Amino acid sequence: MLVSDPAGSKRARPAWHALYWRCRRALRSLADTFALPLPFASPLLETEFLRDHGRRFAPFRRAAALLALLMVVALVGWDYGHYVADPTFPLLPVVACRLVASVGLAALFLWTLRPSFSDDRHAHAAMFVGVGITSAGMLAICVITPDAISYNGYFMSIYLVMIYQYGFLHMRARPVLYSTLALGAVVVALQYGAPAWTSWSLMAPQEFGRAMFFFVNVAAIGVGICIKFEHTARSQFLQARELRSANTALRQHAAQLAAEKEANQVKANALIQLKDEQRNQALRASHANARFLASAAHDLRQPMFGLSLALEAMAQALARSDTAEAARLSDLASRSARAMSTTFNGVLDLSRLEAGVVTPALSDFDVADVLREVVTDLTPYAASCGVELRCGRRTRRTAIVRSDRQMLCRILKNLVSNGIKYARREPGHPAVVLVGAVGLHTRVRLDVVDNGIGIPPQQWQRVFEPFVQLDNPERDRDKGLGLGLSIVNAMISLLPEHRLEFTSEPGRGTHFSLDVPNGTASGASASREEPEEANDVAGRYVVLVEDDRLVLAAMEALLTQWGMLVDTASDLATLRALAQELERMPDLIITDYRFPNGATARDVLDIVLPAAARGDALPPVLVVSGEAEVARTALGESVDEVLSKPVQPERLKQAIARLAAERQRINCVE
Repeated sequence: MLVSDPAGSKRARPAWHALYWRCRRALRSLADTFALPLPFASPLLETEFLRDHGRRFAPFRRAAALLALLMVVALVGWDYGHYVADPTFPLLPVVACRLVASVGLAALFLWTLRPSFSDDRHAHAAMFVGVGITSAGMLAICVITPDAISYNGYFMSIYLVMIYQYGFLHMRARPVLYSTLALGAVVVALQYGAPAWTSWSLMAPQEFGRAMFFFVNVAAIGVGICIKFEHTARSQFLQARELRSANTALRQHAAQLAAEKEANQVKANALIQLKDEQRNQALRASHANARFLASAAHDLRQPMFGLSLALEAMAQALARSDTAEAARLSDLASRSARAMSTTFNGVLDLSRLEAGVVTPALSDFDVADVLREVVTDLTPYAASCGVELRCGRRTRRTAIVRSDRQMLCRILKNLVSNGIKYARREPGHPAVVLVGAVGLHTRVRLDVVDNGIGIPPQQWQRVFEPFVQLDNPERDRDKGLGLGLSIVNAMISLLPEHRLEFTSEPGRGTHFSLDVPNGTASGASASREEPEEANDVAGRYVVLVEDDRLVLAAMEALLTQWGMLVDTASDLATLRALAQELERMPDLIITDYRFPNGATARDVLDIVLPAAARGDALPPVLVVSGEAEVARTALGESVDEVLSKPVQPERLKQAIARLAAERQRINCVE
């Protein structure tokens, strides 16, 4: 009785287990080897693969077709050798079969030369025909020839056809499998399916088993090779497609990088050009500022020098008690001071405009009123210069515009003044300046036309530069300062939708056209004629606050000369003491805007207004400052008027008289 060894069985089990899994993996590998490739899921991708596959292997297939044709023709020599060895050999039927096969292969070769052969479907159809013709010819010869030589002499050529099909034609696995099965079925049918009344067969029965054994092996190897080949072809196609996509993406990315590089280069060049332009503009602005300051210093130095000489001469005349000469020199000093003030105000106005400190106060108004005001104010000046100032007929009509009334009035006055200054006065040639307005669809065009000396075309840009006067090389101040058009240009740049154009011809005059946008009649304020207040300020009581002691003393002396009662304060402490001693409400408070230690006119008002008020009545406030725009913005409606230093005495007196009279009317109403 045999007893099994449990320990031995445990030791043997892992070996059998490993063998089992090795066999299973081998069978799986065999199954994978003969697993037919599946078409791609996407029909478009499958079509693209077939087109690429046919195009890639078309040259090899043409060469295989030509080689097959030559092989079939060359085998005629093989047939002739059999005939020489055995005269009973059916040479003519065999050669006839080869001739038919050769003609078919020749036609097939010509078909492969057509462009459609690059299509894999057309190529497979042609190759099926070629393989079928060749196989049919070979099998027919096997049937015709004696059984003794049928297998060894001619059935072997079937293997050769199969090798051609598997190795040279690069056919896909599925069509190759189908054609192989069809060929095997034909072989079996020819061997066993011959009619009973015939005596022919494919080969001797004892040879058929061996023939089919080799047939099956060649077929298995060939189909396996075709399956592997198609798997590889499909994988390479996908890899090539992905590579092309990657290359396309890389080219696009490279093109994008090149475009970005070019764009960056363009931007860099533009930035360099912009910096160069900004540097050039800064240099031009610096040179322009230098010329501006030099011209301003010259125009300020001249009247200042005249003022100092006149004052020195007046002091000597007073020392001699020559009052007549002193009065004449005093008038000369006053004219020098006015000229200096005019120059300083012009320079200050232009600098404020170019710095953007001034903000236009836009409103809707009738421009005809502004034109009539301009003509009325400048008619005496035009008459004194021998110039006729006319107002166009259309100007009498209502034309509502939207602009800053004061700026627009000053622009027109500067343009008209230029026309008057540069009038051409000749016998028989009356000097005329025409002012008019033309209503257009969306704007109003204001025209200032003169028949004066004109402006040469090469000087059209220069006339807008500060201190440029084409017809005043001697710098005669009676002809102005050369700031008028510069101020006009600066104002227009601040006014929205305003545009200035001009044409001029030397000897025939100049035509300025100013486009102003239309306004709305509902927003237009009705013009009113305010009665002119008499400049009588005698007896008015004024509180004057100024930290500059020289300006304080000079203004106090001027106000006293006008017959006014003046209390002064040079700082906030003095003002507080003065406010506690006020016995009556001042007719006017005149103050500077900025004081030491960060104090402003706001602090002045906080001190003096509560002490000066009588009930709800408050005295009017006049601010005289070199920072007029800052004062207007900071104080708003807390003050009644702001004047810019330096202010001419006449204008100061008019402002005092107007504000004091306004207070008196309010008191009367109350």
